[in-house]
Parts: sequence; C-alpha cells; structure tokens
Amino acid sequence: MYQNKIQIFNNIIDLNLQKEIKNLLLSNNFPWYFIPDVTDKNNKQKRPALQHFFVDEKKVTSPYFNLIKPIIDNSCLKINFKYLCIDRIKSFLQFSLNLKNDSVDLPHIDNQIKHLVVLYYVLNSDGNTIIYGRDKKTILKSIKPKQGTVVIFDGSYFHTAEQPKKGNRCIINCNLM
Repeated sequence: MYQNKIQIFNNIIDLNLQKEIKNLLLSNNFPWYFIPDVTDKNNKQKRPALQHFFVDEKKVTSPYFNLIKPIIDNSCLKINFKYLCIDRIKSFLQFSLNLKNDSVDLPHIDNQIKHLVVLYYVLNSDGNTIIYGRDKKTILKSIKPKQGTVVIFDGSYFHTAEQPKKGNRCIINCNLM
C-alpha cells in the first residue's frame, strides 16, 4: 500500500482537460446536490456545500466519470500504483461563508478500509487542504488549491480543509483501493 507518503503533482492532466472539467463543474448544467455540512454528517459545524458523486460504493453514478478518469490514471502512473477498485469519487463545491472564526472543517478520514486518496483541485482558490498525522493534531502538510494539481496520500491520514474566504473552492476527491 501507499503508506506514509504525501505527494503533490502539478498539471496532472493537460490544460485543455483542466479547463473542460472546470467549465463543466462551474456551469449551470452540472448536477450539484446540497449537503448541510461538508465533513460532518451530524451537521455540527453547519458548513453547507454542494456535492456530486462520480462513483459511489464502487459503482459509476455519473455520466461525467470518463471526463475525470484521466486524473486517476495519470496520478496512479506517476506513483506506480495499481488500484483494484475505485471505491468513491466525489466532488465538492464550497462557497465563502463569511465565518467569524478561522476554524477548519472537522478532520476526517474518508473510509476505514485501507485506501489511497487522490485529491484534485478544479480551480485556484484559498481554503487550504490540511493533512494531519494519525494523532489528528500534527500538521504534516498544508496545500493551497491550484488548478490541475493533485495531492496523493495514504487514506489513513486525517485531513480537512479551511473554508474559502475569497471565493469558491472546488475539488474532486477519489478513494482508490
């Protein structure tokens, strides 16, 4: 497994595909679905966002899956990783909430089963991704979202995001097994 590593690759897909994905996800035609809290199922933080599943429970659920698959293929090629299955691919669109404090979203892991996270930034934004050690306190890396960049890391690391303050934050989160 891909343990104890965090890697970042810029321009994981070519610029034309980056723009195509960005234009689609930020268009009026893309099917986004409201969630009351981006990381907490109990809605404690009340940080609403929009989400879209490309793959859920190992099944393709979106007609746009083939558009984003090169992100996974190129990422796995870069690190020489062969996955057995795609457990989930989910995109989030977060908006500036004008929060009164700088607290981050709740640190979490996406799945209890061993997996690899491939996190793709759809656009440049604020709202860094923060990756913690397994103690949920030690910050291993803080990454500023940059269009076309992927962050690849062991899914057992807790991670979260800062809320964007200056605009929208859009990512695609892939969980590979």
